[in-house]
Amino acid sequence: MKQIVVFIGWAITLPLWSVGQSLPAIKGTIKSTRQEPLPGITVKIKHLSKGTTTNGNGEFSIAANSNDTLVITGIGYRSLQFPVNGRNQLSIQLTDDATALTEVLVVGYGTQKKSDLTGSITSISEEQFKKTPVVSLDQGLRGRATGVQVTTSSSQPGGATSIRVRGSNSVNTGSEPLYVIDGFPVYNDNSGAGATAGPKLNALSLINPNDIVSIEVLKDASAAAIYGARGANGVILVTTKKGQNGVTKFDFNAYYGIQQVAKTIPVLNATEFAQLVNDANGTTVFTPEQIAGFGKGTDWQKEVLRTAPVQNYQLAASGGDAKTKYMVSLNYFNQEGIIINSDFKRFSTRFNFERQATDRLSYGSNITIARTDANQALSATGGGEGTIGVMASALAFSPILPVYKADGSYVLENDRGIPMGNPVATAKELTNNSINNRVLGNIYVNYKIIPDLDFRTSFGTDIYNVKEKYYAPRTTLRGYNSQGYGAVSSANSTSWLNENTLTYNKKFDRHSLTALAGFTMQQYRREIVTASASGFVNDLLKADNLASGAIVNSPVTNVNTWSLASFIGRINYAYNNKYLLTLTARADGSSKFGANNKFGYFPSGSVAWKLSEEEWIKQLNIFDELKLRASYGKTGNQEINSFQSLAGLSNMSYIIGDNVVKGYAPANIPNKDLKWESTSQTDIGLDASFFRGRLNITADAYYKKTTDMLLWINVPWSTGFASALQNIGSVENKGLELGINAKIIDRAFTWSTNFNIAANKNKVLDLGPVQQILTGEINGYLKLSDPIVIRPGEPLNSFYGYVSDGIFQSKDDIAHSAQPTAQPGDRKYKDLVPDGKIDANDRKFIGNALPKFFGGWSHDLAWKGFDLNASFNWVYGNKILNSSRIELDLPTGAKNSSARVKDRWTPSNPGNTIPRASLNRSFLFNDSQLEDGSYLRLGNLAFGYTLPRKWTQAAKIERLRVYVSAQNLFTLTSYSGYDPETNQAGQDNILRGIDSDAYPSAKTYMVGINVGF
Repeated sequence: MKQIVVFIGWAITLPLWSVGQSLPAIKGTIKSTRQEPLPGITVKIKHLSKGTTTNGNGEFSIAANSNDTLVITGIGYRSLQFPVNGRNQLSIQLTDDATALTEVLVVGYGTQKKSDLTGSITSISEEQFKKTPVVSLDQGLRGRATGVQVTTSSSQPGGATSIRVRGSNSVNTGSEPLYVIDGFPVYNDNSGAGATAGPKLNALSLINPNDIVSIEVLKDASAAAIYGARGANGVILVTTKKGQNGVTKFDFNAYYGIQQVAKTIPVLNATEFAQLVNDANGTTVFTPEQIAGFGKGTDWQKEVLRTAPVQNYQLAASGGDAKTKYMVSLNYFNQEGIIINSDFKRFSTRFNFERQATDRLSYGSNITIARTDANQALSATGGGEGTIGVMASALAFSPILPVYKADGSYVLENDRGIPMGNPVATAKELTNNSINNRVLGNIYVNYKIIPDLDFRTSFGTDIYNVKEKYYAPRTTLRGYNSQGYGAVSSANSTSWLNENTLTYNKKFDRHSLTALAGFTMQQYRREIVTASASGFVNDLLKADNLASGAIVNSPVTNVNTWSLASFIGRINYAYNNKYLLTLTARADGSSKFGANNKFGYFPSGSVAWKLSEEEWIKQLNIFDELKLRASYGKTGNQEINSFQSLAGLSNMSYIIGDNVVKGYAPANIPNKDLKWESTSQTDIGLDASFFRGRLNITADAYYKKTTDMLLWINVPWSTGFASALQNIGSVENKGLELGINAKIIDRAFTWSTNFNIAANKNKVLDLGPVQQILTGEINGYLKLSDPIVIRPGEPLNSFYGYVSDGIFQSKDDIAHSAQPTAQPGDRKYKDLVPDGKIDANDRKFIGNALPKFFGGWSHDLAWKGFDLNASFNWVYGNKILNSSRIELDLPTGAKNSSARVKDRWTPSNPGNTIPRASLNRSFLFNDSQLEDGSYLRLGNLAFGYTLPRKWTQAAKIERLRVYVSAQNLFTLTSYSGYDPETNQAGQDNILRGIDSDAYPSAKTYMVGINVGF
């Protein structure tokens, strides 16, 4: 196996030679004080570099003399010198050390002991990450990283997420964090290629989470400034697994599970719906005999939802010796969606390799290749005939109608009011497919110039291809109206990166100095082609022959490219292991911005004081670690489309005589002064560790201010344009974070817990000459106009509407109101001005989509091979605009309604919640249509058992664990929709907290196995 891996490494990087191993003379086992075997512990002979590491069962073997002394070290444990004393079988026990004192974290362009950090960084280890099986790495952050809010854009397989680190910093530019995977910066770009409908897939789902060994989230300016113009939204560093010394180890992990919808929404059955139709029309549309015969009718949610399997298989091999290490993995993941005909498959492989060629020269590579294939259920749509999504139509389609006609063909559309297609036909017959291929990797060389000076150079590439295919056949409403509609698209992106750094490390007397200097270059190019057609003779070839359509639309092409050239520098200084200083700077030159502002400069500084190293603190005998931190710095945000600073042209057609002539017209006003948004951040933090590392507390307070926001500003019509992109306006975020890690019981039975809570307050400070920014219409059927308004003094994502004052009960009540044309049973609104009428002046800010608090809480228990994990995440204090509920609560009879309308206003039931039945769909967006989005969720509950090795060693199995788990087991919430975490606008900065036609979330029950041999 080693020779095969070495050959592969040679093919990728440099020639290698085979290596041998010496036979062991002394064997031993290393365990913790809880009698748990400890893998990865380093065992060396004192005064010699010769050594080895323990395997998965804590076992080691080493050639040593009978009078040698072994030096045993491991992260999180106290070092030990253990004399051999002529023994050939050793049993060794290590005691825990304060984790905060020994843990090594990945930082930008390097590593650092956690005890030496001066910035704010949250770390998630492999042990934490692997407890909750997830499709993509960003989902593994939910509830585990302090100050990091994760929301789901779509619960469908492979669906995207949106992440905010310490709040949203912008209006128009991206607010997602930068991801750096094994040193390669990437974004979670969910833009897709353009052919498929509904939310796009998660680009990070192509990165196999089973390959990850650690995740670090850089939150303050001190930690993130090293990434300059891309660090304002936080940086997430992802490190994948590497090989270890020792014989080749194989790890096989698998699980199989079933998914069921977590919640359905009560709607009217056929009998109840028929009665509503009669009430709304004020006449007998259905006779009493017909109503009695309808019964319950068709349960459309039941028809489109199913119990669906999910399965994952991972095989990894790793090993090496003192000079060569490798890790190879293969992964297959298959998740069928709970909506029929939706699924997501991933195939991935990874090869990580490193070689110590000489005492000075080392090199290696990190490469992953992945492919995903997804069939997506149509969702999050609306506004055009036949384009309503599966779940929206399942809730609104008439329960009186069956799925199929007597001849076996589909019932095509709703028989009343709003046109919508048969939800079963939409789910089963629509082609909505996306195939993604990705190659992400880099090769690197390290060279030690002199003992204290290291040079590193690396070259990497990210090749990403998306192919999408959409086809609506005649069996769907859209396909019937257009005689078949098809579209195909392809997006090809390539990014390459070259980084060159020098690192100087020197310790002398009481001083410690680490200096980093470097130069990096990155270039990105993305090309998109989309074609569509309609009017096909038949549906046999679907979208595979667009030229056969009667109407072939003009193809659309797009190219986006940018380049970045950067200089980086960082100094870490420590005096007497007590006083710490970090200075960081980055200069970024970006092709995205104007000629007068090509380069931006992003400095930061931070200090820390290890109070626990002071004698007067040591005498208290309380703290293992007590450290104060303070930082200030500036980072940038360059996430806008390319070419915005240049004078562009757009396609334009005009008529000469009887001919249509293609041409160009100016597209925008150039701006030579255009530059990135800048975020200044101040952070004050405290790290404390007690009781030999059994209790660890981290607390931070921060203030962020973003200036030079990129906004579209109205310009005089004389310019020929309506608006121009300018740097103007500002927004602030300020908040508190608290993380607690505790080992409550640490004996044969162990119990540890992690708790985190964060509060962030956002406010728009300035919009320049703009008084407010309107969001426009968000739902084509409801015609919800400007439900969110951005205005100075208010937070982003603030809902703006009328204030409900109940339901009119009588005509006398109406006569004394500001709504003289209303009828009893109509909704009443408060006249806030007051001026005797209800108009736009009576609108106010009625809620906000941003939570007041959010966090997570996990528990890990273990006893004699048994283990139990329970992980909760929670959000408190946010509002959700549930546009699906607004639609369902309108008792018009034009489509089905929620079961709540059974309690609608009638003269004999003068309630104050649901208005009277009426054909009139008009309403004003108001506070009663917002819901509390707070929730507490048990995200994961897992119970496992690791078999004693004496039971498995005959089969040469070193470790065998079986487990059962449940995900999304329960959610405590008052929210009436499918999932309070859903955010249909995806990564949009403005339209957060809106739920419209969401893909329902699922409960998942799994059984799995972990095998090491």
